[in-house]
Amino acid sequence: MYKSILVICMLTLCWMQSQYPLNSMPITSRDLSFSGGGGAMESKHISLNPANIVAKKKKFNFHTQLLPTGISLLSLQAIYPKNEIIYFTSISNLNFGTLKDGITNDTFLANDLMIMGGIKGRLFQMLSVGTSISYTLSIIESNIAQSILFSGGIRTEITESQIGFGVTLRNLGFQFDNFGDTTEEIPYEYQFSGFMKPKHLPALIFSDVIMEEKIDGYSLITGMEFYPQDELTLRISNSGLIQNSFEISSLAFGIQFNIKNWTIDLASRNLISAGFINGITLSKRF
Repeated sequence: MYKSILVICMLTLCWMQSQYPLNSMPITSRDLSFSGGGGAMESKHISLNPANIVAKKKKFNFHTQLLPTGISLLSLQAIYPKNEIIYFTSISNLNFGTLKDGITNDTFLANDLMIMGGIKGRLFQMLSVGTSISYTLSIIESNIAQSILFSGGIRTEITESQIGFGVTLRNLGFQFDNFGDTTEEIPYEYQFSGFMKPKHLPALIFSDVIMEEKIDGYSLITGMEFYPQDELTLRISNSGLIQNSFEISSLAFGIQFNIKNWTIDLASRNLISAGFINGITLSKRF
């Protein structure tokens, strides 16, 4: 059983470097195509930086992903703007599928469920500020672990839609009902983000640096969001780990269509040796 638990943790570490995946992984197709970056850019979805959300209407989002080794993700999000405040909530399930114990050959199921809520507003008309709290329930056969985690972020633009910066802090909290008798410490993450708009190109170029507690080195993400037409958006990015040298860990791309009150996002991320993550997001504005 514990060998199987180790396998699950290793699969998670392959693409997120975190043992608490749903609070740190890209859930929306937009974030997936950004390789988890773009933390300083406005988003019409719930983003890894809770200060990024922009919304003028109520919005409902459905996200799904197919990850390597048959792992799947489903997430529902709701965004509710009122006056100068934006409220948001989501429920997400990461299903590891049917697994087999390497010693007894017994099969069992493994799932992570996260319920999250948050709020975003403005400070001094210069800063966007957001915070969220999430409850995660992890189940491996009959073993249960639970956690309460907080995230917070800020973003600002030096010149409107030309240059911007953001900072995100994730995974502040605690875990209880641990697997087995071992109490795990939750590693927090810092994400420093920036973007700029080229003068003669309808696009935004971004770069993010992610540092995680107890991880040597840091992750570097770079990418671009391109707007060839009013109702069409293209995205591309790459990420890698920097220790003594840079080692690329993923390549990603995505495309977004706007049709009346609907938005369709498609994304794919190549984790090099670990395989592909493919995602779809459907959004409805009310």
